[in-house]
Amino acid sequence: MSSQNPEKSSRVLPVFLLFLIGALWGGFYVLIKLGVTNGVHPFNYLFWFTVVCGLLLLAAAVLRGLSPRLQRVHWPYYLKLGFVRFTIGNAIFYSAQGKLPVGLMAVIMTFVPIFTYSISLGVRIEVFRWLRAAGIIIGFIGVLLIVVPRSSLPDPSMATWVIIGLGAPLMHAVSYVALSEKTRPAGVDSMILSSGTLLAAAIFSLPLALAFGAFDFLDWPPTPGQIAMLSHAALAAVNFYAIFELIRIAGPTYMSQANFLAVGFGVVFGLIILGESHSLYIWGAIGLMLIGVALVNWKRR
Repeated sequence: MSSQNPEKSSRVLPVFLLFLIGALWGGFYVLIKLGVTNGVHPFNYLFWFTVVCGLLLLAAAVLRGLSPRLQRVHWPYYLKLGFVRFTIGNAIFYSAQGKLPVGLMAVIMTFVPIFTYSISLGVRIEVFRWLRAAGIIIGFIGVLLIVVPRSSLPDPSMATWVIIGLGAPLMHAVSYVALSEKTRPAGVDSMILSSGTLLAAAIFSLPLALAFGAFDFLDWPPTPGQIAMLSHAALAAVNFYAIFELIRIAGPTYMSQANFLAVGFGVVFGLIILGESHSLYIWGAIGLMLIGVALVNWKRR
């Protein structure tokens, strides 16, 4: 009986980690919504999230016996990724999440692979595939189904925030294309890279928060919005570690399925926890956008 346990564990652990990552991603949309709608400015949220999560990841890496990499060769990677993805991308993300339903923002973030493939085509990194091109078209039809009909959203003014919100996955896609594996510093653990990138993002987000008069110190006891923000930072550190482990034992393609689970969890959490409801237009758009993402992610054998 004991001889079967390792094999069973090897099958169960990837599935458990996959659902854990999907559930955490889905839950992050709720925590961000609770944070920015309970008194935490999106730019202040961005600063404290990157600081706390970056320090937690750095501490976890040191406990694993890894040493921080602060040589000159590592800083361009930290700063570029920290600025494009975490500072600009998440500043847009957090601002839009305060204005849009959680489930809708979860679907908008699935556009990362669609934008990544579109940009890669433009710079000739990827080759044209009709199936994947169809995925881009179907995905954008889903967006039109949200922003064009006046009755699709609870408030027609949200359509502007949908367009703004698309800037978040666009910035993530830009960072993925610009900072490919070829530019990644050699011999550096992913946890060290993540902590360095997050702390670099904090360097950019602090002046951003100060410039907009958004910076504020943490209260004691923390406010409800700050509790949501700090919970997000702590759980994000756990999520990063789970991602690294899942990629290590099952590969990046298997891990990418968490994106679809995150949409499901995000929509469900929004319905149950925040009492959100969606029109038939939104449900149709969700279906079209997920089909589009699935086609863009389709790999030829």
